[in-house]
Amino acid sequence: MDCAALYPALKVGSPVARIAEKLIVRAQRWRIRQQFKAKLGYSGNFENPKTYQEKIQFRKLYGNHALYALLTDKFRAREYVAAKVGAQHLIPLFGAYDRLRESDFDPLPNQFIVKANHGCKWNRVVLDKSTLDVRATARYFNKLCRRRYGWRGCERHYNFIRPKIVIEQLLRDESGNAPWDFNFHCFHGPDGFKYDYTIESPAQSGAGAAISSDGELLFIDRVSEQEVAAVARPANFDTMVSVAKALSADFDFMRVDLYSVSGQVYFGELTCTPRRGYGVMPSKKLQKVRDAMWHLDPDNPRLYRSPRGHIAPRAV
Repeated sequence: MDCAALYPALKVGSPVARIAEKLIVRAQRWRIRQQFKAKLGYSGNFENPKTYQEKIQFRKLYGNHALYALLTDKFRAREYVAAKVGAQHLIPLFGAYDRLRESDFDPLPNQFIVKANHGCKWNRVVLDKSTLDVRATARYFNKLCRRRYGWRGCERHYNFIRPKIVIEQLLRDESGNAPWDFNFHCFHGPDGFKYDYTIESPAQSGAGAAISSDGELLFIDRVSEQEVAAVARPANFDTMVSVAKALSADFDFMRVDLYSVSGQVYFGELTCTPRRGYGVMPSKKLQKVRDAMWHLDPDNPRLYRSPRGHIAPRAV
């Protein structure tokens, strides 16, 4: 059982709550070590992390999970984004539901996207509502609301999210094509704001490139340099950077996903622990860049809990 279930029954900060938290962290540390070694091939240092991947594990173990849940929640994050950068950057919302009914689909347009707010890639793109199996779709997402995404990869903050089903407008450019996905890896430290970003092709999953803030190509996969050059710096790129900087300003690291559609910058999602911290960097150069840019801020009580105290996550 997660502490998210235990805390309502326990007084936060009580000896019993602290013991429960310590036991959960100990169990998760063991599981993370096994997963980290299996995925990356070496035993990480999670108490004094040096690499980008090790720092993600530190966050998974000692992060303020309630805060990160707010940011990761695909529904509640909308309020955070509106307050930080303005509602004009939000994808138009058609509805948010605790449970989907078949009748909820009646007023929807022909195209839309359905998302579960408490997981990763738990979504379905609908290009033609007339061909959609409405009953099966409602069942699928209602079942997702009973699942907890965070268990497998020890991303506990997902378990603090109250499940909801979100339906949004489907983004399309002037030609009717899906937009490229811009993932800004944002770092705030002693030297100020730094970032690199990846762009992912909508045509094939995982195909794209990683680019430094000064435009240097750090990695490219299954797309041509000509394709990258055509989309990597849209006319509103400076606005995208400003939005990413503002949304990540309160954190030592945050991945901010954005889209550029018809000159408008749209918010996609915030990710606190990309790829669960088990992703192998596609190039040594990119690994070195991210290792150096992330200055972990472990003494910030809003972002992290003490590895020694293991105090309960604070409410947000």
